[in-house]
Amino acid sequence: MSILPGTLHSAHDGAWQVAEHGCQVLAWQADDKPVIWFDTEHADESEAVIRGGIPLCAPWFGHGPNNDQDPQHGLARRTDFEVTVAAPFRVVGVAETASIGIRHEVVMTNAALEMTLTLTNHDQKPRLVEGMWHTYLRVGDAAQARVRGVRGASWHNFATGGKGFCDADELAMVPDTDTVIQGVGPALALLDPAWGRQIHLETTSCPSAVVWNPRSSLANVANPTTQAWRDFVCVETGVCKDNAVVLSPGGNLTMSTRISVEAL
Repeated sequence: MSILPGTLHSAHDGAWQVAEHGCQVLAWQADDKPVIWFDTEHADESEAVIRGGIPLCAPWFGHGPNNDQDPQHGLARRTDFEVTVAAPFRVVGVAETASIGIRHEVVMTNAALEMTLTLTNHDQKPRLVEGMWHTYLRVGDAAQARVRGVRGASWHNFATGGKGFCDADELAMVPDTDTVIQGVGPALALLDPAWGRQIHLETTSCPSAVVWNPRSSLANVANPTTQAWRDFVCVETGVCKDNAVVLSPGGNLTMSTRISVEAL
């Protein structure tokens, strides 16, 4: 088992977990099945990055809206947050990266996992920022999974280069799915027929979504994430790329995502 950096906060015998490193959610479940995918045997994705869970991508996503930022997916997931914990299980982490203040609040109950992210510009000039929850959702079989709630939004699959608009309300999980969806509404759902459930994602101020799974139609070098492709679907929420936000000096951006589970 990999050794995680920093302190781990947990409840319900480890069924709920948040790491101080990246203020990253690692586990939450409301019944007998996990909702978040986390690979405890291969937790080290790369230097200072935890594999799986809900990495926090900020103050940029990918390599930034202009594709000129490093490291990939920002500095937040590589940063040790100052964390306070309160009852019921409420974890608040704060950090400063590249003159952008980050506050991440995580609240876990039996009914829902709620996350609120606030980015504050501490620079003396306007800053273009992005913020995304790179959420790995555990499923019984990703090949059967579908994401609902995308009708009318635009999409760009970065694995295939395809672009267009969503005529249907559901996106099937097929090989080479790495799709940025812009203009989504506040209610998405991941349908998980293999486990007879749907995972709801209710958001505020999150016009962007990314749907990703490492299943590929091409031969590639296998790693623990690609080998586990059937076990999860990433449904990422927040603001990114075309929806990146310019913050004036002292300006704030706040967004939230609430995750809950319902039987199909």
